[in-house]
Amino acid sequence: MSSDVIIVIVLAIIQGLTEFLPVSSSGHLVIAGALLGSRDPAGAGSIMFEIAVHVGTLGAVVTVYRKKIVALVRTAAGWIFPALRINETFKDDSLYIGWIFLGSIPAGLVGILFKDRIEGMFDSPGIVSGLLIVTGVMLLLSKGRGGDSSLTWKTVILIGIAQAVAIFPGCSRSGWTIAVALLMGIGFERGAEFSFMLSLPAILGALLLELVDGGVIFSTSSMILLVIGTVTAFVAGLFALKLLIYILKKGSFYRFAWYLIPAGLGLLAYFMIIV
Repeated sequence: MSSDVIIVIVLAIIQGLTEFLPVSSSGHLVIAGALLGSRDPAGAGSIMFEIAVHVGTLGAVVTVYRKKIVALVRTAAGWIFPALRINETFKDDSLYIGWIFLGSIPAGLVGILFKDRIEGMFDSPGIVSGLLIVTGVMLLLSKGRGGDSSLTWKTVILIGIAQAVAIFPGCSRSGWTIAVALLMGIGFERGAEFSFMLSLPAILGALLLELVDGGVIFSTSSMILLVIGTVTAFVAGLFALKLLIYILKKGSFYRFAWYLIPAGLGLLAYFMIIV
């Protein structure tokens, strides 16, 4: 097994585990890449590798929330074909789809307007380490929060803004979106579900943006490595997503801060003082 394959597997496992656990997948990929001496093991561009492993975790979301996704797809089809409007939750599901689109707007704007600056941060592990600390503080703020409130246009917009902030490596997408949901009085389960439903257009949008830019060039070897990364991230992501759901039910979501803050401080010292 070549060193490139090993690095791809390691980074993909990190991506799969940290995509759903509130510790920032992109931040860990940047830091792991810096420590391993390679953030582009597939030789296809660091952002493309990032997207490849995100596709794997996207598959994990689809697998776990397949019933909800199928229901939403049927509802969307009912907009075009009235005969399909036989689901008693058609109205509620239509509203939910609208929330997903509304919540996706902030991240879409940030991704387009600040694309170059975001990519530049992948070369700044020190900044990423600092943002891990910020994410930890955000999780602490959500301790003991949550309730039985429903999603509203206001909460959806705020969760969408949280997802936009989390585009920057070091800010966990699941951490920020679920924490904001809890701060707005939304329960763990409902907040987590919407967070991961919101991740679907975000990941697909990032993939589309890179493909439209035309900056992706594949070789046979890089394609094989990207496939390995995608599959590995899927398996690790499936495990992590189910683990997070269990942790949320136990009310231990905020405890990840006790990892993020010390880790961020230690890494910040390492990259800014030692390196």
